[in-house]
Amino acid sequence: MPRRPLVLAVALATAPLLACADAGGPAAAEPSDLVPAFRGEDLRGETIDLRELRGKVVLLNIWASWCEPCKEELPTLNRLYNQHGREGLMVIGVSIDAKRAHPEVRRLVRDKRVTYPIVLDPESTIVPKLKVVGYPTTFIIGRDGAIRWRRDGLIPDDDPEVASELRAALDAPAPG
Repeated sequence: MPRRPLVLAVALATAPLLACADAGGPAAAEPSDLVPAFRGEDLRGETIDLRELRGKVVLLNIWASWCEPCKEELPTLNRLYNQHGREGLMVIGVSIDAKRAHPEVRRLVRDKRVTYPIVLDPESTIVPKLKVVGYPTTFIIGRDGAIRWRRDGLIPDDDPEVASELRAALDAPAPG
């Protein structure tokens, strides 16, 4: 095989992996920024508006069904939702999959037994608002609506940094 087609084949084969890579940077939405306006419909047809969730701690996860790390962390996020939901934690997944992939999103959610809301964002409108550059990207939003923490990349099970950041957000007083 000539060298140029081989280079092109390698580049095309690795592009999806790079999109899933840890990809922070100076353009990223920073802690203390207020969460931008975003509303979308979840898999049950209910509208979720991030601005209406003030008073709760929100773990917001931007993901896609074609991203292996995204699929790997779904059970971890579900466990966090089940552990801390009574304390006021909302976990919201935002799938940036195209409409044609929505059956795959539904299958993944069912197979992984995800119980938190998954918002469908086939136009990826949330991506520029939060300056997302790779998947998965996760934010912890405080009760005041400010971004407290960001992770570009996979959240492994029992991650001590996530546990610490969630505890601090959940223990913070509600805005007066």
